[in-house]
Amino acid sequence: MGTDIISFFLRIGLIAVLWAFIWRYIKPKTQLMRVLRAAALVLVLLGLWAVLKFSGGQ
Repeated sequence: MGTDIISFFLRIGLIAVLWAFIWRYIKPKTQLMRVLRAAALVLVLLGLWAVLKFSGGQ
């Protein structure tokens, strides 16, 4: 049970760090850049989900 809680918080932390990195790295000044940032967030989060899924995550 303790390892499940630690694993959960580590996953949430990893998601938050990646999200914050993209949010700070891509500064939108136009509508197209906003769409690019949204697409980048979706692709990174889907990739992270796939990595966690295949590496033994639930």
